[in-house]
Amino acid sequence: MSRREVQSLYLLADSQLLFWRGPSGPFLESILKTADILAPRIAYIGASNGDSEDAHSIFAAAAAKVEGAVAHHVRASYSAEDRQFLEKANVVVLAGGDVEAGWNTFTRTGMHDQIRDLYLDQGALIIGVSAGAVQCGTHAALSEESGASKLVEMFGFVPYIIDVHDEKQHWERLSTTILLLEGGRSGVGIPSGGGLAAHADGSLEPIRNSVDFFTFTEGQLQHAVAMPPVHAS
Repeated sequence: MSRREVQSLYLLADSQLLFWRGPSGPFLESILKTADILAPRIAYIGASNGDSEDAHSIFAAAAAKVEGAVAHHVRASYSAEDRQFLEKANVVVLAGGDVEAGWNTFTRTGMHDQIRDLYLDQGALIIGVSAGAVQCGTHAALSEESGASKLVEMFGFVPYIIDVHDEKQHWERLSTTILLLEGGRSGVGIPSGGGLAAHADGSLEPIRNSVDFFTFTEGQLQHAVAMPPVHAS
């Protein structure tokens, strides 16, 4: 099978954007149209939230509004049915919840390799929500029982450390992760209600709200803010 073009990646701070109507219409429908996905087969992976039915119902309500969409809840048990659906999915939703719990499930079950293949080789559209957005970045700083932090490599679909809805804490967690890497990676903070499109050409587009960028240069943590296009307000 020939390799397909990598799609834009959508990183959402939370599920609000799934119900947002942007300048091109309902958000979910518009990004599927942009990706030229006419018959969406959507795999919702709930490993990070313990397969919460409440969390899944929120996504299901959004997916139900997409004409012709077929959606399936891929569970942490990763049954044969789950595996078969995921192999043929053209849209993958990485749900929110606990970053480490979800990541451990991905690696234990083999979902990790299947998700990577779908995105990088099969041209699937990936939507990372909250913890799912963090998992699409390069690293996450996870707390240990001792109170210390450990760095864990994530998918690395975007060359940034991603954090979400931590604006009230002034992105302290993200800043700490960048410092742990001694400035080896820059970071992106996506505030509540907003998102970030990471396009195949390497460009980044804030969605709905501004996005915070952090770099470590000359021994200092530098902060910049990127605004969404004016027409998306």
